[in-house]
Formats: sequence, structure tokens, C-alpha cells
Amino acid sequence: MQSSNDPNSKTDRHTVAQPPPREDDTFKPRLIVVSGVMLGFQLELGSALVVVGRASECGLSLPHPSVSRHHCRIWREGDHYVIEDLGSTNRTYLNGKPITRAELRDGDQIGVGSNAMKYFTGASMEATYHNELIDLAIYDGLTGFYNRRHFRGLLEEYIEKVRPGAPISVLIMDLDHFKRVNDTYGHLCGDQVLTRAAQLIRENAPAGVPIGRLGGEEFAMALKMPLEQAVQLADRVRAAMAAAPIETKEATLPVTISIGAAQAEAQPTTSADLLRRADEQLYRAKQEGRNRVCADEPEAAA
Repeated sequence: MQSSNDPNSKTDRHTVAQPPPREDDTFKPRLIVVSGVMLGFQLELGSALVVVGRASECGLSLPHPSVSRHHCRIWREGDHYVIEDLGSTNRTYLNGKPITRAELRDGDQIGVGSNAMKYFTGASMEATYHNELIDLAIYDGLTGFYNRRHFRGLLEEYIEKVRPGAPISVLIMDLDHFKRVNDTYGHLCGDQVLTRAAQLIRENAPAGVPIGRLGGEEFAMALKMPLEQAVQLADRVRAAMAAAPIETKEATLPVTISIGAAQAEAQPTTSADLLRRADEQLYRAKQEGRNRVCADEPEAAA
């Protein structure tokens, strides 16, 4: 994904969702997940058979207990697509009715456990509408990062899919003395600072990693790497922020960031526990003087 050089750009996002369909000949039939943990994910359909299920090897993996390992399958027959239930526990629904096998039509809604998908054959107004709704449901409007709810869902997905022993690390980042900016220069200036800070975080993060705005001036990043590497990345973000005073219409403001890091290796763990441990380290970074990275020790393997 290309990065914008515009500090006010909100379109450079780390996201599983694809750009909205365009009204031209490049649009192909696709599934758009409209509810569930994979909200916003789009899968372009071709000639290959697609299995939908909880298993990681499925063409469309929906990691939720309500979904069977191999729930249903979709394939092309002539000029249309067919869906077939694979004996799933909670059945497959088409427009609210359970089916065994059926032909898909433009705009059909498919229910798979607690997840819902829409099938589109063209770049219709409805497809565009769903993309816009998903955009509002997933992203923070100011920074372009995932909102708190969606970031938590993606972190849970990371944890559920990680192979035994593989590390998952989390960073929680908080701008130092941000309240002073709002109190002194106003919230419009504060928004400019947040936008530029988000760009600096994005520029120093690996491509494609989930980044969320947890609220206010607090951000989080989920990383498939050990704690030592995550701390190195965190310090790169911290140094970049400290080295680049932020230009706003009101003033040039030096801004620093404090970061807490934690890693989960042992199973089972939860996103709530991992975020709690990273937040404790963030609090320690604040107490020890700000503009620093503090890290938790990795959990011992069971």
C-alpha cells in the first residue's frame, strides 16, 4: 500500500478491506463481509472453488466458534455462482433462509454463523453503500487507523490464529502532555497534532500491521514479532516523534510519545489481558519521565 505525503491524509490505512468497487469493467464478482470479526474483508471470486469456514486453510477464514471448520463452499457454474452448505452445525443461510444448495444472485446476503456476507456481481450503488458503511464502522475518521472495537477484534484474530509458540506483541502509545495542546491552542490544533502523529506512527510501522486509535491520544499496534523486536520498533517510533516538531497553523510544537510493550507466548491468552499488560508498561513509562519505551517480560510457556 502506498503512503501519502500529505500530513492530513486519512486514506493511507492498514486494512484488510479492499478499495470500494469502481464503475468500470475491472469489477469482478465478490463477497463483502458485512458483519462479524472480518467486517470489511472482500474476496474477489474467480474460477477456483472457495471454501468458507473457521479453519485457517479455508479460502475465506472466519475465526469464530459459531462457524464450522468447513462451513460452506462457493464455485462458478457457467455464468453464475453456486453456494452449498457442507453439513455445518449452524447451517448456511441465504437471505435469512437455511439452504443446502442455491444459485447466488446480485445483492444476496449469506449467513455463516454470526457472520454475514453480501454477494455482488457488479459495482452497484448497494455495493458502494456497503463499503461506505463498513468504512464508518471500522475506521477512526481523524487518523484513518482502526477504531478501538475493530482493533480489538483483529488482535483477537491474531491470537487465535497464531501457531503454538509464535510470539504476538502489542504496543500501546500515548502522546505526552497532549491535554496542554488542547488547553493552550484549542481542539482544532489538537486534531492537527493527532493527524501528524498518526502519520509518523504509520511511516515507522511495518506495512500491513493493524494500528488502532484506542481513544483520545492513545494508539495501539499488533505485531507478529517477539518483544525484543517490538521494543526496537517502538523506540524507532518514539525517536521519530521526538525528532520532528509538529507544524500546525497556531504553532510549531515539540511532541513526544510514551510507549508500553507486552508479548504473549503462552496459550491461552486474550486481547484484554495483552492490552492490560501493555497499558501497565505505558503507565510505567509515564511515571519514569515520559518519552520512553517500557516493556513487560514475556509470559512463560506452559
